[in-house]
Amino acid sequence: MRIAIVTDYYYPHLGGITEHVHGQATELTRRGHEVTVVTGNVVRPPGIVDGEIHPEDGVPFEIVRVGAALPGYGNASQTYHVVDPLLRRKLRKIFQERKVDVVHVHSPYSPILPMLGVLAAPKTAVTVGTFHSVFPRTLGFDIAAPILRRVISRLDGKIVVSEACIGSLAPYLPYEYTVIPNGIDDRHFSPEADPIPELRDGKTNILFLGRFDPRNGLDTMIGAFTEVRRRVGPEVRLIVVGDGPLRSRYQKLVPDDIAGDVHWAGRVNWNRPRYYATADIHCTPCQRASFGMVLLEAMSCGRPVVASRISGFQLLMEHGKQGLLISPAENVERFAESLMYLIERPEERERMGREGRKTAVSEYAWTKVAAQLEEYYLGLLEKGPGA
Repeated sequence: MRIAIVTDYYYPHLGGITEHVHGQATELTRRGHEVTVVTGNVVRPPGIVDGEIHPEDGVPFEIVRVGAALPGYGNASQTYHVVDPLLRRKLRKIFQERKVDVVHVHSPYSPILPMLGVLAAPKTAVTVGTFHSVFPRTLGFDIAAPILRRVISRLDGKIVVSEACIGSLAPYLPYEYTVIPNGIDDRHFSPEADPIPELRDGKTNILFLGRFDPRNGLDTMIGAFTEVRRRVGPEVRLIVVGDGPLRSRYQKLVPDDIAGDVHWAGRVNWNRPRYYATADIHCTPCQRASFGMVLLEAMSCGRPVVASRISGFQLLMEHGKQGLLISPAENVERFAESLMYLIERPEERERMGREGRKTAVSEYAWTKVAAQLEEYYLGLLEKGPGA
């Protein structure tokens, strides 16, 4: 098959959709398909600690960049939107020249590139959309829903990365959806990754990894670590991997007497498995997520997880098996108690880490997820575009 993947999010932007697109394109190419990723040119790429490593270099698939990917803000998170006055014409040309069989659009309700990707798809190709987000009901969506339905109704296939997405979509886009989850490169995100030597000094390391978006709960993480640090003493450390405009605000939340036990690693790209391998516990007090890629990455690296009990996370892990789920997501005391529980029980950490690795490999490895996508495409092609 000749497959075009259309996305606002790809490297150097970091995040769950970027990782999904990269893994999807890589594994589908390995399975013998011709894949083209169509995305934008990031105008101001964010600084990355391991910036000398570019995952998109030397990939086995084609990357075509159009327009400019401009940063924005929505759903309590940083967003990107690709803009270009000739975007629809360029997309049509890209699809026609490559004679694509499948146009797969990520976040197809998002303006401008994803929506135009659906509208510019050739009549001979099947169109597929993957929905990644959980979002609250808003006046903006109420107003935009009729326009969105004109686009989404043209999709031949509609995928959600978890059941958690359907509740958000149903009031606006009441269609039939198929669940095909995010995948993980279990060879890259592995317990065999090399730890960061200077951070493996005998202290118990708690890892927070993610963008500094308000919904990701770094303020809760800092509050919980403060409680833990004052109980345990200097034998525990918080490693914060990530960055964003709110960095100075979060740094000010750390009390002066424990600031030396908080390591701000910065934004990390390809070397993330090394930080998971360095950690003893991964913690994410996120308030809203459809899936939880950082959980899956930590699990694939064999690390126990302390996470908020939200819809996307509950579908990925089980309380007491791969880690601990905490409710509500903003409860500093409950996160602190759960971290203390695992700090005091290294054998439980090891058991949960093994369970997490087993879950990641058996259910979410890209070899399995790509096979599901391939079967889904073939089923749509058999019915024909517009069926």
